[in-house]
Amino acid sequence: MELTSSIYHSFQSGRLDDFYTRVYPSLLLFAARNLGDNYAFLAEDCVQDAIYQAYQRRSTFGTPSYLKSFLYQCIHNSAVSILRKYDSQQHYSHSQTGNAEPDPATAIIEQETLDLLFDAIDRLPGDLRQVFELSFEEHLTNLEAGQRMGISESGFKKKKAKMIALLRQQFSDNAKMQFLITMLLLAH
Repeated sequence: MELTSSIYHSFQSGRLDDFYTRVYPSLLLFAARNLGDNYAFLAEDCVQDAIYQAYQRRSTFGTPSYLKSFLYQCIHNSAVSILRKYDSQQHYSHSQTGNAEPDPATAIIEQETLDLLFDAIDRLPGDLRQVFELSFEEHLTNLEAGQRMGISESGFKKKKAKMIALLRQQFSDNAKMQFLITMLLLAH
């Protein structure tokens, strides 16, 4: 989640436009991942509740990090409450995700890693961002994606290789991100 000092100060003063534009999507993804596939539809409720609680206490957060931690903890607690409620209603001892309670530290690290990757993708030139969207989000074949972009299959493959090279270059000093990029490629 990108909680810059300008977004933090806007939040502190009661202005939420930048917060909702830049931070909300990441919080929503974090909530959905904590809730799992069966309860992800409740993610907005978790996030809205966390934002409301943070907004009421906005004067008590000394730094953006404290606000960020508070939001993550509220969302995690809300997700756990939802999972427990639904689990007890269905007489299960475990949630549909396999764990009664998602590990908050692991979930936060995973979310922050995904945020770094998607920020890097957003910084790619427009045609390379489109390559990512067609290939990894829409799951088109190289031929189909090339046709959509109006280029040959080999032209699309070259753009895809360039996109991957730029992503790897952005994370040249981060072995874990290099691994994540490799796993992304293997999954596709």
